Amino acid sequence: MSSLYVFRRMAAVVFISSIAVTGGIKAAPSISDLIKSRQDKLRDMGGALKGIDDELKKRNPDWDNVIGPAVETLQSRGTYLLEWFPKGSGPESGLKTYALPALWQKPDDFTKLGKAMMVETAKLKQIASTKDVAGLRSEVVVVGKSCKACHDSYRSPDYEKENEDN
Repeated sequence: MSSLYVFRRMAAVVFISSIAVTGGIKAAPSISDLIKSRQDKLRDMGGALKGIDDELKKRNPDWDNVIGPAVETLQSRGTYLLEWFPKGSGPESGLKTYALPALWQKPDDFTKLGKAMMVETAKLKQIASTKDVAGLRSEVVVVGKSCKACHDSYRSPDYEKENEDN
């Protein structure tokens, strides 16, 4: 046997063993899973922003247990926002999604709005680190407007109708 033959056999054994040990090759998530994950993350972000706003109305806001984690949720999730809308995950999928076709028809505008939101959530995190209540209140408004700018153009009005109680 040639050494090349032995090498290839050994490489194949190592490759197959690594698949067995790691649980195999993972399939790409389904469009349904992508949409659900996207919706869950966006709801988390909305809840985080509301949580900060509510906490800032208190006499002594809880920076460590409420504001800090909520700011982290907004900033860390917002970093990946633009990746949550791959082609094929809109209404054409036939699945329930509140994302309008315009999101994929105007990718440059959507990207601009998404990047603006990322900038504002980074500012929010920086202000929160100083525990400046007035500054954070102001930036919460700015972040909210940043979210709304995207929602006004790219989220179906059905979302509001179907989520009035939330």
